[in-house]
Amino acid sequence: MSDVSEVHPDIDLYGKYESPYHGEQGSAGSLTGRTLILSIITDDATTSWDDSSDEDSAMIFDTLDNLRISTAYLTEQAARFGSDAQFIWNWELNPDLRFNAVFEESLITEYGDMYGVQKDWIENNIDTASLKNKYRADNVIYLFFFNTDYTNQVNPWYLGYSSSPDYYIEFCNIYVRFDDYFISKPATYAHEMMHCFGAHDLYYANEFIPQKYVNHLRNTYSNDIMFTVYDSKEINNDFTELDAYYVGIIDHCKEVRKWGLAESEHLSATNH
Repeated sequence: MSDVSEVHPDIDLYGKYESPYHGEQGSAGSLTGRTLILSIITDDATTSWDDSSDEDSAMIFDTLDNLRISTAYLTEQAARFGSDAQFIWNWELNPDLRFNAVFEESLITEYGDMYGVQKDWIENNIDTASLKNKYRADNVIYLFFFNTDYTNQVNPWYLGYSSSPDYYIEFCNIYVRFDDYFISKPATYAHEMMHCFGAHDLYYANEFIPQKYVNHLRNTYSNDIMFTVYDSKEINNDFTELDAYYVGIIDHCKEVRKWGLAESEHLSATNH
């Protein structure tokens, strides 16, 4: 069971919690321990949620189901590599895990354009320290949900420490519909949350991943969840040794040296 709050609904009675993780890689470190997921149902200049709409209500609860599936996947995959990863996500059971936000700006933008606006909202509206203590959490991920329609051409994305040490707060923007056809599914949620722990996109060349490795994955029809995701309620993607390395639950991966990939941020922090 990935939602530990279902096991311990009075988890706040344990008193002050001192996590072994102290924020060296942002609000979420490695894929281990307890991760608190805070869901933010968001209105902005171009999208909004209508509480009286059956369709909107169904979509909001679908995000909860997607969280159930994606966190169970991450828990199971982490366990394969010896990591005890647990998630606290169920805002239906624990209403203080859900928030509503309204922004005057449009937040349906490309990577990072509005990071400061969203970071400021989090800092001004969420008592993260109290929630971490209540749920005895080690990591925190913030998920902003936007009621986009299919005409939206901006895909769901993440921004946090893995992108730059200046981006301490780890959050994902989940645009529920995009690219003329797609609805964000559990594999998309898992992919974006893995970024929060240090995983990198593998489907394009970037400062961490060279083009030759991207070409290799294409030529071998990789099923790595950081390379491709599927439009399905089930997650059938592979969580590979490289993913485990980048999310900080193993220390070595032979592909890193073989293909000239970037070192894990977790090892970089340890070495400095």
